Amino acid sequence: MNDVMSKPLYKSRALQELTGPVLRPGGLGLTRESAVKCGLKSGDRVLDVGCGYGAAAEMLAREFSVCSLGLDRDFDMLKGGSDIPAVQAAAQTMPFRSAGFNALFCECVLSLTPDMAATLAEFRRVLQPGGVLVLCDIYLREKEYCGSMKSIPLACGFRKAVGRDEVENLVARAGFDHIIWEDLSPVLTQLAGQAIFDHGSLEKFWAGVFGQDCRAARETCETIKASRPGYFRIIAEKKR
Repeated sequence: MNDVMSKPLYKSRALQELTGPVLRPGGLGLTRESAVKCGLKSGDRVLDVGCGYGAAAEMLAREFSVCSLGLDRDFDMLKGGSDIPAVQAAAQTMPFRSAGFNALFCECVLSLTPDMAATLAEFRRVLQPGGVLVLCDIYLREKEYCGSMKSIPLACGFRKAVGRDEVENLVARAGFDHIIWEDLSPVLTQLAGQAIFDHGSLEKFWAGVFGQDCRAARETCETIKASRPGYFRIIAEKKR
């Protein structure tokens, strides 16, 4: 189990084969939709936190003519990714000057950080007044399962997912307003359906993640199913 915990879900071959280089529900289509909704303009400075291989940052630069910059703590992913400029650093301690970006995208990454409140405060710091935060992630529709989700023996967003109220409160307390919440759970359902199609069942997908550890796969599958996880998008503005 310790070996499993040391390797995050996003580095598992099973997930990479399922999602491709974006490594999250909704893919580039969801990022593209978010960019339109938040009103990106040509020349905007945009930071993609947890950029991974850089697929989203590259798409934003190409299709929206923005100045994209990526940030990720995983050097191997940055090294194997796109040609978009990127920095290796943690989301809660970013090496950027204050008020340097017009928009910040954080897709399926906040729940992986050790302190979500501190990370959101850092997001606010690097955004210009009136700058836009695009935040997508897992949330729990059955909040009483927060405790059991923490027992999943894998570094993944499910372990730290919380309910809608807590997410919105965290964003507001960090200094953002005009918060727009959207439930995008169908993209998570679609990804689960693709996993079933590819592997025969969700339990078999998790067995691929855990290296055929049937007990861990079964318990993880049952715990996640019981919690009825959803997927959300928040678009918010840094207070002026």
